[in-house]
Amino acid sequence: MITAACFPVPGLLLRTHDEATQQIIRGFAQHQARAASRLHHTLASALHRSHDIAERTRAFEAAFTAAEDWRYRAAASSQHPDGRYSARWADRFRTPITDDNPNLFRIGEPARFRDGATWDPDTRTYQGGTDTPASRTMRAFEEHATARFLQTCKGDVVSNRVALPDGRIAEGMRLLRGSAAHQAAAEMAARIAARGGDTSRIITNGHLIYCATGLEADRHAILHQAIALLAAEHPAPAATLTAWLQAAYLLYQAPRTKRGADATTRVFLIAAGASLLPSPPVLVHDVDLRAYVRTQNTFVTELRAAQNGANQ
Repeated sequence: MITAACFPVPGLLLRTHDEATQQIIRGFAQHQARAASRLHHTLASALHRSHDIAERTRAFEAAFTAAEDWRYRAAASSQHPDGRYSARWADRFRTPITDDNPNLFRIGEPARFRDGATWDPDTRTYQGGTDTPASRTMRAFEEHATARFLQTCKGDVVSNRVALPDGRIAEGMRLLRGSAAHQAAAEMAARIAARGGDTSRIITNGHLIYCATGLEADRHAILHQAIALLAAEHPAPAATLTAWLQAAYLLYQAPRTKRGADATTRVFLIAAGASLLPSPPVLVHDVDLRAYVRTQNTFVTELRAAQNGANQ
């Protein structure tokens, strides 16, 4: 049921036209598919044995933790000799995000993702190169994030307001610009410097947009509600699909670890969807970025359209 086709490679990872390198990157989908298949088998069996909502909830909680464990083990056994994907940094795949140490991610600077682009220290910009799926993806989401600021507020912070199934509103991922983004960039540079990394190419002023994780209390509540949504008994397949779509948005608002949350969430979502729906659901390659910059309703609408397109 679950194959590598369930895991479209994130366009943001495809930063070169070299086919051999692209093939290596695409190969991770096979690892995800195997992990999701094992997780689906375990989860489906647990759900079949369950007698009440409490047991169903524990089954989904265990599956999510198992997906996190898989991602850490995959990082720890990485064959990359060095760099951010080497086993040297595996502990970051189980290091928790905290209020004092949020995840920060820059949205923008698409030229950095062009194949063959070079750094110009005088202008402090990337020059040349040719477009890649990564540069096109980043350009699109920079535009989406900019539009989100224009649509929702005049300040420097836009928080994803997450409607929870129990009627509460929680604050999810945040988009930062202006002084808030400058502060995030400076914090990012300080972290990298503390690890002995090169900070010479990190821009800390000018027009910046950053994405940051929300507060721990909100993330905990969002994750709990996502699991509850999946564990609930729904009256029909259409309602089950809606629950899965909503849970997908919620899960991306509530990452728990410094690294690996995206792959963890993808594996868990496919395993959970295959356990609840007539066939495995469909992800889009940029599902994480969509969750960061789109509103809840827009995200759900777009991901639902992907399901409809896959069934045509």
